[in-house]
Amino acid sequence: MKRYLVTFCMSIAITLILNGQFTKLGGGLGFTSGYYFHEMEYDYNKSGHFLGSLKGIYELSLPVHISPSISVFFPHVYKEMNSKYTVNTMMFDINGHYVFNEMDRFEFYGLAGLDIMLAWKKEKYLEDVNKEKDNALGLNIGVGTYMKITEMLDLYAEGKYLWNNKYNQFMLNAGVLLNIDWMKKNEKQGI
Repeated sequence: MKRYLVTFCMSIAITLILNGQFTKLGGGLGFTSGYYFHEMEYDYNKSGHFLGSLKGIYELSLPVHISPSISVFFPHVYKEMNSKYTVNTMMFDINGHYVFNEMDRFEFYGLAGLDIMLAWKKEKYLEDVNKEKDNALGLNIGVGTYMKITEMLDLYAEGKYLWNNKYNQFMLNAGVLLNIDWMKKNEKQGI
């Protein structure tokens, strides 16, 4: 059932993206409240709290944008005697943004979307290595803002809550977006 839902959502997202206009691309850093792998609350089961992300903005029509993103958590490494535990996480999001105001320098938006999370845990004891993996499908809800720095660059910041049946967490992201629209217009003018 998960496979069909993911395929359906990806098909809709790809259709919308092809009919929309790719306007911004960038990335940033983030912080998350984290989770415990397999919901087992031990120090060696914690996820990392810091992450790097890549993000795109597709403008369908004002005030609606679609924003696919990928986030990679810095691994959490826990060492104890002869054991080493590592928890890694990667997330794929497809969010819809509803822009509340269309202003020259600031835009505020609400977001809601789909989250696919992949998690891996590696346990090494002396020479023995044990690997586990898990995934979860969830929903995002939150708010964010764009702030124009120059005609070519925007700052963005967003806070969102990720809800799924295993790994609920709160996430803050901030970064820089390159205005592809502006670059295309100025490239044609020879600037």
